[in-house]
This record gives sequence, structure tokens and C-alpha cells, in this order.
Amino acid sequence: MQESEAVDPGGARETSAFPGAVGRVELGVADRSQPAGRVFALLLSDLQADCLAHRDGVLADEDTEELHAFRVAIRRTRSLLRAAADVLPDRDRRELRDGLRWLSDLTSPVRDLDVLAADLPAMARRLQPELAVGLEPLRGAISTERTQALDRLAAAITSDRFVSLQRTWHHCGRVYLLGGDLPAASAAPAGVVADGMVRRSEARMRRAGRRALRTGELVDWHDLRKALKQFRYVLAEVAPLYPDGRFRSVRRELPELQDLLGHLQDHHVQAELLSRVGAATGGEAALAAGVLANRLHRDVHRVHRRCASTWSSFDGSASMERLRSELSDAT
Repeated sequence: MQESEAVDPGGARETSAFPGAVGRVELGVADRSQPAGRVFALLLSDLQADCLAHRDGVLADEDTEELHAFRVAIRRTRSLLRAAADVLPDRDRRELRDGLRWLSDLTSPVRDLDVLAADLPAMARRLQPELAVGLEPLRGAISTERTQALDRLAAAITSDRFVSLQRTWHHCGRVYLLGGDLPAASAAPAGVVADGMVRRSEARMRRAGRRALRTGELVDWHDLRKALKQFRYVLAEVAPLYPDGRFRSVRRELPELQDLLGHLQDHHVQAELLSRVGAATGGEAALAAGVLANRLHRDVHRVHRRCASTWSSFDGSASMERLRSELSDAT
């Protein structure tokens, strides 16, 4: 593990982002033989540093990308916890998992309202002129709701519970170094555990995709979106443990499918948000919101069809076949 700054004997570097938090760790192919517990604990520390690096940006609320990066760090950590569930002590893993779910749930309304506000001008151009009078009060209502959602998030990330969550996260990033009663998989080679993580994540994604294709239900497409994100995040986390270029092909194709599934989810969420905010605001805003929501529902069906064809192509692609070959060749 190569590091550019001084490290303690256990390989963990301190950072000022949180008292005792661990900084960046660069992994390489040679680390496949390292104990999985040590490698994945250090990855958790890396992700904690990512999260904390964007906390002040979320509070400042000057750039929506700060919230996006904050959310990505949380989602990547949750994916790692799920994929490597047998590496960390169960009690520590569950405590961190539950805390991150709480935090993630608070970020979602702010993100959803940010996306809606950004997309609203394009939606408005499709609105009949006689309904345009409702746009201004609708924008105001969306802005007010977004302010309230951000206030709830800000209260959370300045609370004692957030500090407690960071301590739990920090502990999980040090648990292998601290020793104690660790699962047997913690001592297994990191490369072997990483191979299993990729295989299980891929299998879960394939099951979700085939179920969505079979049922056509929006909830199943949403499950595929979550499974695909986990697969993508797992690949990103463990990629340094493989030779350069490994998984490059499939990782290049994943964003297009993820973006399409994201559009499907965003359209559905935005339609629900517009209906609710419009009804609460009333008057011209309710009329404008109702028309926009109906158009989004129609767009959902169009995007839905694209998701089915895109997933079918991806599921049978040469990239997925190459992925299995690459895993078989992993040493």
C-alpha cells in the first residue's frame, strides 16, 4: 500500500477532517494477499474522509455538487458494507449500516428537489402560455420545501447523532488494527474476498434486471437501479486490487444504463413531487403542476421502453462475458 504521507505502524494516516479519522490509502495488485479485514477497513476510512471532506460544502449550500459528492461517499460505503458483510464484525457493520441509512434518507429530499428545480425550466417550455402564470408560485413552493429539507439535513449533520455515526465509522475503519473477535473472512486474502464481492454483486444485478424485464414493474426497475449502483461502486472500490485495465470494458458501459434508469426514477419522483407541492400550493400553481406531472408520467412509459432494450443489450454484451473471464483469470 503506497502512501504519500507518514503513517502509523498499522498503515493508517490521520486527517484533520474528524478527530482520529483515517486518510487516503492507495491500493495495488500486491495488496490482494493482504488480509481482507485490513484492506476493507482502510477502504471504509477512505470513504469516511470523502464524506467529511464535503460536509462543510453541504452546510454552505453554495454548490449542489457538494451534496452529490457527500451522497456518493455514503452510497459507496453502504455498498461496500453490503458486499463485504462477512468481513466486519456483525454488530459494528449493522450499527454503521443503520446510521448511514438514516443519513442517506435525509439527503434524498434535498437532492430530489435540486434535480426538480434544475429541470423545471425545460419542463416549463412545454407548458401552454395560459398556464405559465402558475410557474412562479410553483417555483417558490419548491424552493421553500427545499429550504426545509436542507434545514433538516443541516440539523442532522451538526447533531450528536452525526458525531456518534462518525465514531462508529472510524471504529470500523480501525477494527482490524484494533483486533478482537473478528470474522474468519477478515483473515482471508483481500483478492479472494474481492472476487467474491464482484461475483455476488453481478449476480444480484442480473437477477434484478431479469425480474424487471419479466414484470415491467417500476419498483423492479428501481431495484435494478440500486443493484447496478452497488455493482458499479463495488467495482470502483476493488479495481485497484486488479491489474490495470481489468473491468474497464464493463465499467465504461455501466454509466449509460445507470443514467437511463436514473431518468426513469427521476421522472417518477418529479411527477409525485409536482403533484404534491402543486396541490398544497393551490390555484394556478396546482394547474401548472398537474399538467407537468401528467407529461412526466407519459415520459416514464417512454423511458421505460428504452430501459428494457438497453438492459437486454447490456445483459448479453461482450463486456459482461469479458467480466466473467477476467474474474476467472484473477490471481
